[in-house]
Amino acid sequence: MFQTADEQKEFLRYFNISQKQFRTSMLSWDELDRIAQDYINKKDEHTATVQNYVKKIQQCAYVHSCGYRVKEVTHLIEKIIRKNPKYLKQGKAILCDNYTEYITDFMGIRILLLFKEDWTDIHDYLMKEYSGDLAEEPFAYIRKGDDRSLYEGKVRIVEEKPYRSVHYLIRDKKTGLCIEVQVRTLFEEAWSEIDHKLRYPYNLSNKMIASYLEIMNRAAGMADEMGTFLHAYLREFEKAMEEDVADENEVYHYILEQIQNCDDSEAKTNITDKIKKAQRYRELVNASEILNNILKNI
Repeated sequence: MFQTADEQKEFLRYFNISQKQFRTSMLSWDELDRIAQDYINKKDEHTATVQNYVKKIQQCAYVHSCGYRVKEVTHLIEKIIRKNPKYLKQGKAILCDNYTEYITDFMGIRILLLFKEDWTDIHDYLMKEYSGDLAEEPFAYIRKGDDRSLYEGKVRIVEEKPYRSVHYLIRDKKTGLCIEVQVRTLFEEAWSEIDHKLRYPYNLSNKMIASYLEIMNRAAGMADEMGTFLHAYLREFEKAMEEDVADENEVYHYILEQIQNCDDSEAKTNITDKIKKAQRYRELVNASEILNNILKNI
């Protein structure tokens, strides 16, 4: 795979790895080629493993869609080159005989949600099925200023990344390899894909690209909040309709009819209930007006 000097030079250029960085990794091209060939020979096995996990996860009703990937061999080699210096400082090294112990994202699963609050049910499902197989404590990447209440008490919260996603690392009992599971909304996924395509790993220092991606990130976060708001609004609206509160006029006429019997304790109770329902309906209408104003200003 890296037989010629031109192939080696092109690989480093493509992944933006300097000659100095490569020398720091203390890896030979022969060793990297052995790792690459070993991984290619086992890739079909990795694909079958991750597909089995996807089939099981899709049984959760709150999963909107679920995708998977098996790491490309070139990306594996790139990661090993970048990670090896860290292990060298610890007196270790990534080699063909042990690379599966150091790389934990050979296989990846992406679970997508419609609404952010659906994560709670998916988290419960994953913990029920795989809590005994977790290689590390699950954690949520959030942005500073985001609402933490959804995750507090359930997973560790990390604010150091610019994107939003909940991560689980499941170690497969049969192969001993790890499957990286990420859970995020459709809006978070859209921003992440664009960010990855435009910035990683070639334009990390481009300030203009970073600024535009930051705006898109905020827009994705707002879209998620709006989706959550609409979801809650419609649930409350349907609940109000089920309780026969069509509008405030209906409440008003009901009160006029019942007020004649105000000495009747049961009638008073009914009137009070109607007033409370009217207040809740008014809150829903006001919320709708607020949403319309937000949409006009976007």
